[in-house]
Amino acid sequence: MTIPLVNNLRLPSTLRALRHRNYLLFISGQAVSLTGGWIQGTAQGWLVYRLTSDPSMLGWVSFASQAPVLALGLIAGIVSDSVNRLRLIILMQLLAMGQALVLALLTLLYGANGQPLIQIWHILLLATFAGVLQAFDLPARQAFLMQLVPREDLGNAVALNSLTFNAARIIGPSIAGGMIAILQRLNPGREAFGEGMCFAVNTLSFFGVLIQLHRMRMPPGALRPFRGTSKGFLVEGLRYIGKHRHIRYILEHAGYMALFGLPYLVMIPVFAKDVLAGNSTTYGWLMTSIGAGALAGGVGMAKREQIRGIGTLIGTATAGFAVLVIIFSWLKIMALACVTLALAGFCMVSVMIGVQTVIQTLVSEGFRGRVMAYYSMVAVGLMPFGSLAIGASIKAFGPEWGMTINGVICLGVAALFFWRLPGIRAAARATPEYHRAVRRADTNA
Repeated sequence: MTIPLVNNLRLPSTLRALRHRNYLLFISGQAVSLTGGWIQGTAQGWLVYRLTSDPSMLGWVSFASQAPVLALGLIAGIVSDSVNRLRLIILMQLLAMGQALVLALLTLLYGANGQPLIQIWHILLLATFAGVLQAFDLPARQAFLMQLVPREDLGNAVALNSLTFNAARIIGPSIAGGMIAILQRLNPGREAFGEGMCFAVNTLSFFGVLIQLHRMRMPPGALRPFRGTSKGFLVEGLRYIGKHRHIRYILEHAGYMALFGLPYLVMIPVFAKDVLAGNSTTYGWLMTSIGAGALAGGVGMAKREQIRGIGTLIGTATAGFAVLVIIFSWLKIMALACVTLALAGFCMVSVMIGVQTVIQTLVSEGFRGRVMAYYSMVAVGLMPFGSLAIGASIKAFGPEWGMTINGVICLGVAALFFWRLPGIRAAARATPEYHRAVRRADTNA
């Protein structure tokens, strides 16, 4: 399969995946849509906490939006391996745009009582619908990368995806925090007007990714579904993971971080409002700090051209993240909190890019859609359970102790990973995919 290149485009090795035309279109559309998504996510978190003042409700909204990924992940993996992935991604984006539009209208329209129509049950219902869409979109999108770049540029493509995600994480929350604060001051009688406009902006942002997806020119045969002998058999996907210890342990690590690490993001509104005594602008700056650190981590991962040594990096970054979360839990000074969160974002994104790079590089092509579905199930689908747990912990013990408990658990996760690392290396080096990846890296060095 010949992947089309962008003519006369010379780029440094850090950006080498952008030489491929379809990937350039994909990532540029993603940049617009993800920024809109972070604007909506930030506004939604602030709206939920402002409506309820209940940290556990933040956990329930997170649960509603991500639990479907776990419930439907197995089916989504089969669908990803069985249909035209580009068409599936386009359909999911259209439906997600509709979800954002409904959320915007409910927040911007007012009832007879002079209050916005939006209620917490609306948010929960729409979050659940978004989670169903995400369950099918994530494995299709991740497996689709292999159809956009050759295998030797796959690790770079994964890292640039994360860079785009985290650049959006910087831009989106800062826009949302500013929009909410400014529009609320300009319209003091219109409650939730700022949040509603954030949702409207996200609705429009979907045009960016839809236009770029439509412009793609896929090589002949690139969009044919996988027709291997294991197609459609869930049990074979599970057997594949069980047989390959390095894939299994890496997936388990992603699951532990989803349960005990990533839920810290959901509780940032609590620290912004109650611990640091701030407002939506404070929340926006905290989220932007995480994004800035994550962006720096993504740049570092994009520069990597070797899969060797990535296990040590994953374990070290996990331990660093755990220590930083514990420190952040007890800070009362805004500037120090931002710096600590930036460093935590750097570590967390290094872990998640490292995990996904290992899986994408070392998985057999015939199982890619299903394995990436399992990855989505653990990396996204388990996070809502962690969000519920940390929400209940913060409600019971306070924000400082609730977050500290999760940080201590993450230290234990790092220790477990280092204990398993020799076995992960041995299993990976026994696969042909590892040796092909190493040969390509040595050739390009």
